[in-house]
Amino acid sequence: MRAPRYGVGVRNRLDAIYLLRSKKYSCPRCKKQSIKRVSSGIWKCKRCGLEIADNAYSLTVKSLR
Repeated sequence: MRAPRYGVGVRNRLDAIYLLRSKKYSCPRCKKQSIKRVSSGIWKCKRCGLEIADNAYSLTVKSLR
């Protein structure tokens, strides 16, 4: 999302959010890098099928409670 408008700081923060949103996270159940974002706040492991509700743009769950 590179547009000629707005400041460089805003564009850098937006790029950082897009990177967090699209990267894979490790699953607390099967310990593989297979959790991806399904929608805002919904995360799903493609390997074991675990669904987690957490932050909108990054996953912070370290272990199952």
